[in-house]
Amino acid sequence: MAKSPSRAASGLYDDKTECPILHVFKCIGGKWKLPVLWHLAEKDTMRYNELKRSVRGVTNMMLTKCLRELEDFGLVHRRQYNEIPPKVEYSLTERGKTLLPALEALYTWGREHLDFEKNAKKLEAEDCGCQPRACPDSLVDGSADTSKGGSAA
Repeated sequence: MAKSPSRAASGLYDDKTECPILHVFKCIGGKWKLPVLWHLAEKDTMRYNELKRSVRGVTNMMLTKCLRELEDFGLVHRRQYNEIPPKVEYSLTERGKTLLPALEALYTWGREHLDFEKNAKKLEAEDCGCQPRACPDSLVDGSADTSKGGSAA
C-alpha cells in the first residue's frame, strides 16, 4: 500500500538530500528512536505498553510519534488485529533489521566510552581550584611570531 509523503520526512531535513549521514539522522535521529529500535531488536514483536515500559522515560505522545515515523521510514511494521480490545504489535521490518550491525556498533562504542562520560561529569562536579590559563599578551595582540613555530620570547 503506497503511503503519502512521510510525516517524518517533513521535519528538519530536506527530502532531496543526497548525504547518507543526513539521511540516517532523518530516519533514526532523535532521543527515542534508537532505544525503540534496540528494544524491538531484542524481541520478535512487542505491544505498545511493553515498549512503553521498556523505553524508560518516554511519554505516550513521543512513543506514538516515534513509532509512526519509524513506520513511515519502513523500519518498523505495525500490525493491528481486528479484535476487542484492540491489539497492536510492532516489529522490525527487513529494512529495520539491516540497522542491527550499526546499533550493535553504537552500543559497543557507548559501553566503551560510558566511563569517560561519567569521569568527565565527576571532574566537572569537583572544584579543584584550577583557574583557566590566560593567553600571553603577545598571542592576543598578534606580536608573537608563530609562522615558523617561533615563540615571542
